Amino acid sequence: MASIILIISLAALVATYALYPLVMEWLARHRGRPWRTDDALRPDVTMVVAVYNEEQVLPAKLANFRAMEYPGGRLRLLVGSDGSSDGTNVLLRDAADADERIDWRDFPRGGKLRTINRLLAEVETPFVVFSDANTMYAPDAVQRLMRHFADERVGAVCGNLLLRGGDASVGGAGERTYWSYENVIKKAEARYATALGATGGIYAIRRAAFEPQPEDTQVADDLLLPLRITAAGMRVVYESDAVAEESTSPSMREEFRRKVRVARTSFNSIPHIMRVWRRYPLRVQMMLLFHKFLRWIVPFMLLIAAGAIIALPADGALREPLLWAMAAFGALTILGWLAELAGRRLGVFSLPFYFTAINAALLVAWITLPFKRPPPTWEPSVRE
Repeated sequence: MASIILIISLAALVATYALYPLVMEWLARHRGRPWRTDDALRPDVTMVVAVYNEEQVLPAKLANFRAMEYPGGRLRLLVGSDGSSDGTNVLLRDAADADERIDWRDFPRGGKLRTINRLLAEVETPFVVFSDANTMYAPDAVQRLMRHFADERVGAVCGNLLLRGGDASVGGAGERTYWSYENVIKKAEARYATALGATGGIYAIRRAAFEPQPEDTQVADDLLLPLRITAAGMRVVYESDAVAEESTSPSMREEFRRKVRVARTSFNSIPHIMRVWRRYPLRVQMMLLFHKFLRWIVPFMLLIAAGAIIALPADGALREPLLWAMAAFGALTILGWLAELAGRRLGVFSLPFYFTAINAALLVAWITLPFKRPPPTWEPSVRE
């Protein structure tokens, strides 16, 4: 019995981390569905940003918007301040007075999703770009996103977020490595069928495809909204040349907290995803199963696999090698943790620690989910 349980749990791990990316890349190459693009397309578009106490990064964000290469008057910035109590509102007021393309709203504290819903109710342009206060765009990023809307079947376009910094932190370095891995998968998914989610700091949608987001708790809006667009019969594509940058977490502790928060918002999105489940084609349902649902239960698969290895017959041929392998992985995890405490880098040898930490964050999110309902309000992430 232990052998069967071990095989099933290891198969689930291999399927979500290795087999799925390989199969998706093959499908993208041999069964991919191209879509029409137009490099000259320059429609009216509004960049929407919800902020809360972002006076530290807002001047850079406003300067970044002004540096965008897009025809004058066709790109606007609409910022919603979610009851900010620092100097955010003063900065926004001054920016709006100096530039007619910039507008802002001051809302009572109600959460990011409520702020986004209120902002979208005022958007009149046919296209919307979602961004964050700490996300800095390449000058041509919006142009790169818009080119894909030449195809009426495209409902959303995800950009390419690059993470900078993090050289002194296992969390930052691990986040960059994991992000690069996820971007490869996202690109293949988009070429084959549709990307499963977007990158909150840089993605665009058709205004007509927007559905108000749940406001009573925190959900992963950059996961739920693209999946709703897919359920409506449109596809989400990926543009690797639409580049933006963000700083990574300054420490593994901050990265762990961020992962717990992101995991909870993803889990809160599950009931909303299931409400439209039957509207997804079978291929999208399978993609969600292997990329999202299996990935979310990896912590349990790891614990089950470890227990199964220990429960193997003592005289079995595989028990001792697997125990040694598990011990070696555990030793590298502890070594990575000690390196993080000492502020040292171990290169690829830090990855076991990062892998363990992010799955521990998923486990914490699952355990605390029934007891700690996230409030709709949010705090800015700590970044370098």
